[in-house]
Amino acid sequence: MTLQTKKIVSTILKYTVLIFVGVFMVYPLLWMISATFKSNNEIFSGIGLIAKEPTLEGYKKAFQGFGGDINLIKSLINTYSYVLPKVIFTIISSVITAYGFGRFKFKGRNFLFSVLMGTLFLPQVVLNVPQFILFNKLGWVDSPLYLPIIVPTLFAIVTYFVFMLIQFLRNVPVELEEAAKIDGCNVVQTLVKVIVPMLKPAIVSCALFQFMWSSNDFMGPLLYVQTPSRYPAAYFVKLSMDADNGFQWNRVLAVSLISIVPSLIVFFCAQSTFVDGITAGGVKG
Repeated sequence: MTLQTKKIVSTILKYTVLIFVGVFMVYPLLWMISATFKSNNEIFSGIGLIAKEPTLEGYKKAFQGFGGDINLIKSLINTYSYVLPKVIFTIISSVITAYGFGRFKFKGRNFLFSVLMGTLFLPQVVLNVPQFILFNKLGWVDSPLYLPIIVPTLFAIVTYFVFMLIQFLRNVPVELEEAAKIDGCNVVQTLVKVIVPMLKPAIVSCALFQFMWSSNDFMGPLLYVQTPSRYPAAYFVKLSMDADNGFQWNRVLAVSLISIVPSLIVFFCAQSTFVDGITAGGVKG
């Protein structure tokens, strides 16, 4: 077997494996999409993608309310009314914190950084009770501005993002900041005009992570949102599961699909930058 033949066989095998793995990973999403056009009985009759008797009943019922002042469209508006501020405040606070730890030397820096990294191993479930007690005393529970969900992001609470930005910052030459200082830039100007553009791939990655995590968050709204008219999409999906009358799975799947469409659109629009941020953030130059 010649060298060229070996390369052709190797390429065919490689792409065969990739196609198989890709289909295996994408199939559940494709099945979910097809199931929204099936009746409740047909959903459980097989795993095929083609609906024998296509119906839009699931989508019609998805836009129906459950009484009160909540429906799918309003729940989506509610969701992104706190998701977008969370993303913005998380990026701002994380970039400032990462810049402080990554570029400045101050007393107690190593100890504080160790404490910060230690919070990576602290599960959120441990924090739920003390946080709820604190926000309840502040009168923020069921706030129309979603204060318990938004305000903590002002303090760089997602340690993973800070660590990721610090790792990325290590690849940024210090000489760029020194040149900016010579040109008359202060610390804030250097951060905004030099560091932030260099950190763009990592920042986009952090923003995408926070966007998707916040959009799918169920525990936060469950604890701090008590008024039905302010329920987010994650909670609305749960409401679509009516145990009294039996689950209408085409409706549940239709609601779920519509609720994740914004996340999918945002992800695919920023996919290339997201991949660059993930790969470059883990490599130290």
